[in-house]
Amino acid sequence: MLRHGSLKMKRFVARHAASAALQAGARYASTSASVKILEVGPRDGLQNIKTSVPTPVKVELIQRLAEAGLQAIEATSFVSPKWVPQLADGAAVMGKILPLASQRGLRLPVLTPNIKGLQNAIKAGAKEAVVFASATEAFSKKNQNCSVDDALAQAEQVAAEARKNDIAIRGVISCIFSDPYSGPTDPEQVLRVAQRLLQMGCYETQTKRLLEILLEHIPANKLAGHFHDTYGQAVANVVAAYDMGIRSFDSSVAGLGGCPYAKGAKGNLATEDMVYTFEESGVATGVDLQRLAAVGDWISRQLGMPNSSRAGAALVAKGDSVPSTSSEKSEPKAVANTRTWKEIENAGEFKVERAGNAVKITLTRPHKGNSMTPAMLEGLTSLFNTFAKDKAIFHVVLAAEGKYFCTGMDLSGGTDRTSKSADETSYYGKVRDLFTAIDDAPQTTIALIDGPCFGGGVGLTFACDVRIVSKKARWTLTEIKLGLSPAIISPYLAREWGVAFFREAMLAGREVTPEELQRIGTVHQLIDDSDQLGSRLDDYLDKLDRCAPQSAAACKELVKLAWKDPGGVKQDAFIEKTFDGMMQPGSEGEFGIKQFQQKIKNIDWGAFWDAGKAKL
Repeated sequence: MLRHGSLKMKRFVARHAASAALQAGARYASTSASVKILEVGPRDGLQNIKTSVPTPVKVELIQRLAEAGLQAIEATSFVSPKWVPQLADGAAVMGKILPLASQRGLRLPVLTPNIKGLQNAIKAGAKEAVVFASATEAFSKKNQNCSVDDALAQAEQVAAEARKNDIAIRGVISCIFSDPYSGPTDPEQVLRVAQRLLQMGCYETQTKRLLEILLEHIPANKLAGHFHDTYGQAVANVVAAYDMGIRSFDSSVAGLGGCPYAKGAKGNLATEDMVYTFEESGVATGVDLQRLAAVGDWISRQLGMPNSSRAGAALVAKGDSVPSTSSEKSEPKAVANTRTWKEIENAGEFKVERAGNAVKITLTRPHKGNSMTPAMLEGLTSLFNTFAKDKAIFHVVLAAEGKYFCTGMDLSGGTDRTSKSADETSYYGKVRDLFTAIDDAPQTTIALIDGPCFGGGVGLTFACDVRIVSKKARWTLTEIKLGLSPAIISPYLAREWGVAFFREAMLAGREVTPEELQRIGTVHQLIDDSDQLGSRLDDYLDKLDRCAPQSAAACKELVKLAWKDPGGVKQDAFIEKTFDGMMQPGSEGEFGIKQFQQKIKNIDWGAFWDAGKAKL
């Protein structure tokens, strides 16, 4: 039933946007309702930009938006490239971003104006499609080159085909308030189009204005608000729509976008401004506003356009936004905290470099595929055991030179692999001790992989905690083809890959791709360009620098015991010990809480340990 108070509020905010948003705060704070946000920047935000935006930039924009907490992102369009050339790479974008969508559980709706567009979207892996129609004849002819009824008939065909393929459908209505070519829109025509879309099976119909007309006939949970900021009223309209019961809204990072066929319709509502309004009013969005502001600043610089978000621009100017963990591939600007690695040891078969609290070990036997000789095994084991005692080392990176990361066991005639002895003098003992040392390392261990891995080399990467890899990475358990078995490394692979996946890959002795492993969550970052591995490592180490090292070591042990001793005495004892020690005087926990209370966001854990304040 229509609420007259809401109607008054809507008319009020249209005239007094700023004060209305503030006055609405009391109402928002008193409700437990949350909102759903569909980020339309990658599609609606980019489609009208004349200069071609590279595919990697589009992909990275989606990645950064996901990292900021957005769960529904309109990824691209399958409209004819003749009409929207900017989005001609829709299939390529979907191909790059689907692994991330699977990993994070993202919704990635795509625009599909006709059957051919839907078929192309399905081939590209889309699971959610968008159909649209105008509420007015003039705009329908300009935008779709057909009448409103013809557009609806076309949408019905798409919706029917989508249902056959288990594809969700969202309906969009244009020109609800006014047509730039013919003037004010008849509200009854808006209602007619909305009802037709819902009858097709659209789970949600996007609206722009005149909600009071629609809400007399359509439940609020079937509607979503999409407001342009042409006259600076978008946030005010969101406030009014929320007050009327709408809980789903579209917006575009940095205020990008607008329809290419609507004169003056530049500027969607900026996602940052809407998130700021809701969060300041006590309505949870699930979005990290500071990180989102950094994304808006980044994409604006990529496009050479001003940032149209008021809240985003203000946060960036104040320095309150934080950088995304994604690399800035398309921007030559270096990352803020690029490390300088200084060599501290060179053993011939590997070298050791250090940068601050991080150490990098690089295998330097590329002419032999970085295969593991007895000397290499002993040397690496000694390094990890030494590092384990050094509380000033927080992170250990394992990398390699050459085409291969590591081809596994040294198969040259000079290595004795037949000894039955299990002590450290046998080849078996040396291999076992290295994997144990890596697995037991208190530091966060990172494998940086830019090439194929075979046999024991596969095990090296999965004894580590984190994997950052390029598209060149491959893993093959070749043992079975040589009459062997991946015995020593089997516990690590079963743990990281899962039993079913590991069993099949081991029995087939087949090549495993990074895309497969990213889908199951055991490859943590996948980079297209090998040249970006170094900067991506820097980004990740920047993130790890915010994490307390002893806390990280405890977290690793908790995970290990959950795997080795679930529900057992050792697990229970360590959980109790960890909890009891977290807030003891001189501990990281005590220091971290004090820093939090002083509103210090990024704690310098290196300085904390250098000062000797911790209780060791």
